[in-house]
Amino acid sequence: MRKLTSLRQHLLTSVPGLAADPDRLRTYVPEGNIAFSRGLNLSHEYRVTAEVIIIGTDGDLDPIMLPMLQWLGRYQPDVDPAQALRFSAEIHSNTEVDVIFSVELTERVVALVDCATGQIRSEHRMPEYPLDPCPAERWQLLVRDDPNADYTLAAEWQSP
Repeated sequence: MRKLTSLRQHLLTSVPGLAADPDRLRTYVPEGNIAFSRGLNLSHEYRVTAEVIIIGTDGDLDPIMLPMLQWLGRYQPDVDPAQALRFSAEIHSNTEVDVIFSVELTERVVALVDCATGQIRSEHRMPEYPLDPCPAERWQLLVRDDPNADYTLAAEWQSP
């Protein structure tokens, strides 16, 4: 579940207001399974649907969605883009919305059995896939609702 921890940390540092109030970010895994092959080694893969809940947003999804997509592009690019990320929202008022994202994650564990020593060496693999060539390390999200207006700063974050 190291990928979910990494995603949480990225959202805490990139979504406006979450660092100051981290209790607004909740995560859990309602469903998951283990894929493995029979044999001596115990390597396997966690496959989970993680729920990422952000409480009390203003309803603008871009400051959440864009950092999340950037993280998925780096750590989970092999998942089907049509199924990788789903969401629902509960609208409490004109100014407060709770958003629930369902994120498909996989995490590989290499577990090698050494029968001679009676040891199992286990290692979680969280490969980083290179992003498209782009040297920027710090990002700003600039938005505008009116094509005649100037862009305004909505969020800032470090590359995942």
